[in-house]
Amino acid sequence: MSTLLPAKSLLIALGVVGVLGTWGRTALDGSTELLTKVLDDPNGQLPGTQVPLQRTFTGIRIPIDHIISTLVVFWYEVVDGSHPSSTAVALYFLGQLLPCLVIAYTNAQRGSKSSLVRPTLWLTLFQVCSLGVTGWIWALSYITSAPTVPKSKVSAVGSFDLLQRASRVSSPALVKQLLVPAIILGYLVPAALMGVFSSNPASTAHQSAIGAWNMYPLLILPMLYILRSIFSPAVATTGPRAHLHAIRAANIPTLIISVALHWSVLGVSLSTILFPSIFTPAYREELHPSAVFVPPLALSPATTPGDGVKGFLLWDELIAYLVVLVVVALELQGAWSTIPSRGGAFRWSWFLPAAFGASLLLGPGTMCLLISWLRDEILFGEWVDRKEGTKAAE
Repeated sequence: MSTLLPAKSLLIALGVVGVLGTWGRTALDGSTELLTKVLDDPNGQLPGTQVPLQRTFTGIRIPIDHIISTLVVFWYEVVDGSHPSSTAVALYFLGQLLPCLVIAYTNAQRGSKSSLVRPTLWLTLFQVCSLGVTGWIWALSYITSAPTVPKSKVSAVGSFDLLQRASRVSSPALVKQLLVPAIILGYLVPAALMGVFSSNPASTAHQSAIGAWNMYPLLILPMLYILRSIFSPAVATTGPRAHLHAIRAANIPTLIISVALHWSVLGVSLSTILFPSIFTPAYREELHPSAVFVPPLALSPATTPGDGVKGFLLWDELIAYLVVLVVVALELQGAWSTIPSRGGAFRWSWFLPAAFGASLLLGPGTMCLLISWLRDEILFGEWVDRKEGTKAAE
């Protein structure tokens, strides 16, 4: 009997909510119409400015440059400081998406069919259409086809070695030495440049930086190839120890960055409650935790394209983290079930509260990476007696 039916049903439901919460909301509040007007106007200007919208980025007008121009209009008011709450939400999303990128690229290196192109294509689709709209499609495809996700209730006998082989990264050196630097160069650096160039909105560099960051998957991929050709990481053993060292080397700096951004945004937001006098009334309202972390239900008519971006991002975030959580939770359940644990069977009754608590303390993206990491520790860590296929006695 398949164990995936509840998960698949949940993913489809998340997809419906994702569509309604993102593009559905922006269509109803009028922000999509305002964005379209800027794009359709040959003399279209960036919202709130007299700066002409840049139309050429790659020279391929349809569809690439048109997509990038759309994303520039969408993100411009997030970066320019006119919507502080949207800026805070975007900064938080930036930090919490980072662990999800590490999960995506690491998982694509597992097993015998490793690929750098596959996660790049999926991430590009997410960036163009939003994770809230398309993430469930990836998750549904992944849990259906990935050998690391249990498809039925099977005996643990003989399944441990199979799952370990399917979970082992094919290139530990790439994951250990190159993955995080490539993501920093292709994802975090363009994000920083968006802020640096925001002081001169009329510059071509500002719009180019926004466009470059929105195409970050297409920057990370060549960065990986370039770094691999320059540094030529030595071929390492593909045993359990090499795998676990690679996972830890990629996860630790990622967790440090994502947790730092989580606490930074959370700290500023909580300060509006703890130290309200240091904020102006407008900033106190814009940066309040309910404005930065809670997806809105009410609809207010948009006067600029940026008015609908905050709600879009908050719903996009929520659905994205839940979709990734479904995937990593099923993989953890699969790893747990292969080992006769002294703690008993995998229990959703303790897993979900623990995941929720970790999400509040460290951030939802960080929580997903920790779950994925725990799976690797179960399958490859020293606390497992591989000879017997059981947890080692303390």
